[in-house]
This record gives sequence, structure tokens and C-alpha cells, in this order.
Amino acid sequence: MQEWGWKAGQGLGSQGQGITSALEHQKTGGHTAVIVAPEAPAPPPEPPKKNKIKIRGRPTRVVMLRNMVGPGDVDSDLQPEIEEECTKYGEVDRVAIFEVKDPKCPAEKAVRIFAKFVRQESAMKALVDLNGRFFGGREVEAAFFSEQKFDEAKLAPEGEE
Repeated sequence: MQEWGWKAGQGLGSQGQGITSALEHQKTGGHTAVIVAPEAPAPPPEPPKKNKIKIRGRPTRVVMLRNMVGPGDVDSDLQPEIEEECTKYGEVDRVAIFEVKDPKCPAEKAVRIFAKFVRQESAMKALVDLNGRFFGGREVEAAFFSEQKFDEAKLAPEGEE
């Protein structure tokens, strides 16, 4: 049929109005069958959605990660794990973890993990890659954090933060 101009996925007929796939049948007896509707082809898989990152303010060398772990889930292995993971983006200066003890604080914002990089470009790569990534079934939220506050160990949330 391809010799006459037909292409896969096109309908038969002068204007492509005919059937697009062969008829299928289902046996009902020894010498009988019925025509059945062909299964619709599976739609192509959707491409992975890119996370839209809104960078507010000036980028810094410090990235704050929230919702990686829940309250009470911080253990001695977490800090070295985070430091090792962050070295993919560049040299890490220091990693700090702060757990908010206020019971009114939502669980997804209760544990704040900070990674300070030697170079700002490394922090930007980390933010782009880690924001929206899943870790232990949780969707990570990444944002830049003030270098001055980090250096002064002012890691607790302020106001709406």
C-alpha cells in the first residue's frame, strides 16, 4: 500500500477519511468470528515536566532545602549524606541542619538544611537540580539563603519565611 502513497497512521481514501488500522476479529465459534474495535494506540509518554524556579532576590552561595525530612527524622547520617550529594554541584564549604521546634510550624518547613558552597555558580546548579526533586517520598523545596545570616547561625525562620 505504501507504493500507492499510503503512510502509517493515515486513513485510507482520497482524503484520508477511511480506517487507519486493520480490522481485528474475535473468534466466537469453530467457523465464526466478530469484528471488534481495535485497541486505541497508547498515547506517547509526556516529557518530564521541568520545574519552574522563581529566584527572588540575589543568588547567594547558600542554598536552603526544606521538606527533605520530617520533624524528628534528623539523624547523625543526614549531614554527611547531604554534603556528599551537594559535592555533585561543586565544592561545599559547610552543611548545617536546623530543626524548628515550634509545633505550629508545618512539617514540610520544620527541618531546614543549609549548604554553603565555595562558588555561587555551584549553589545555582544545586538549587536548579534539587528544587522539586523527590527525596524519601518528599518533594524538596530549594531557595537561596542569606550568607550573612548563615555565617551568624541565624537559621530559624523569620516572619513568613
